[in-house]
Amino acid sequence: MNYPGRQAALRQALADRGVDALIVVSPANVRYLTGFTGEGLLLAGETMLLSSDSRYRAEAKVAQVTETVCEPKGHWAGIARLVREAGYCRVALEAQHTSVAALEDLGKELDSVEFVPLRKAIEPLRQRKSEAEIDLLRRAARVTDKALEDFLAGGPLRQSEKLARLDLVRLMLERGAEREAFETIVACGPGSAEPHHTSRDTLLEGPAPLKIDLGACVAGYCADLTRTVYLGTPDTTFRKAYTVVYEAQQHALEAVRAGVAARDVDRAARQVIEEAGFGNNFGHGVGHGVGLEVHEGPRLGATSEDILEEGQVVTIEPGVYLQGWGGVRIEDLVVVRCDGAEVLSQAPKSGPEEL
Repeated sequence: MNYPGRQAALRQALADRGVDALIVVSPANVRYLTGFTGEGLLLAGETMLLSSDSRYRAEAKVAQVTETVCEPKGHWAGIARLVREAGYCRVALEAQHTSVAALEDLGKELDSVEFVPLRKAIEPLRQRKSEAEIDLLRRAARVTDKALEDFLAGGPLRQSEKLARLDLVRLMLERGAEREAFETIVACGPGSAEPHHTSRDTLLEGPAPLKIDLGACVAGYCADLTRTVYLGTPDTTFRKAYTVVYEAQQHALEAVRAGVAARDVDRAARQVIEEAGFGNNFGHGVGHGVGLEVHEGPRLGATSEDILEEGQVVTIEPGVYLQGWGGVRIEDLVVVRCDGAEVLSQAPKSGPEEL
């Protein structure tokens, strides 16, 4: 990974905003800038200084930074000392990741320093992925695909959603994931109408739709995949909902390319769903960016102002959710290219004619 290049881009962004340094506390941002995966705080100015403690002494040795300081009194005490010693006067904070309590403590230690809250100082730099990052996302997608395929091939009947979730996590770990990218969703029957269902003791038994949303994390990079199947012989409602969602996703995938407005990709899917009479049953955006975090920019929704760029990695995940019956969502991970979408997800999905 090109850590020096990332750090140089951040320094330029800070210079443009007129601040001396930035205190970074988001684990994903620390990892993006330095490769450091432990707990810690990073100060980005003319130099990159990492404040950690003895628990992470070994991990900190591999961090791509100018200097590492292990502070016995904790991370915030270390960062306060680094700011004081450097003589910075105007220091930025990650507004979305710094607690009020931490800001108050820093103010007591550094009463002469002006702290400036910045929103998304680093996140925009993370949106366009290098080919090395895309390779990691491709690996994460393959692990995810294989885990789901093996799970479904084993016949997941007569176990609870919670135990099925554990099986899926185990399969991802066995196939190379360092962890699950987010809490795996296993939703059977009416619970599948909840977009972010919490797996329960509900048995996986038909006739009912079964929605599975999972993602492996490989070397810090996340995958995100959803497939919906029917346990038993598909009923008329499932056939109709699945066909609409499938066609909506195809339209959205065809709309993805660099230079296209993200809201137009959402519109391509939403129009299919609305024309089928399910407009009120699709409440979320059609997708989001994925990388070191499973939800990051760009946002693919009806009100998004983002423009897709080459190298962004996003999900395409339309759905139809019918309260009391269940829901259907189909989700793939794709790379935005100048000539269209490169689909990373390869897990089988039935076409409408196969139902």
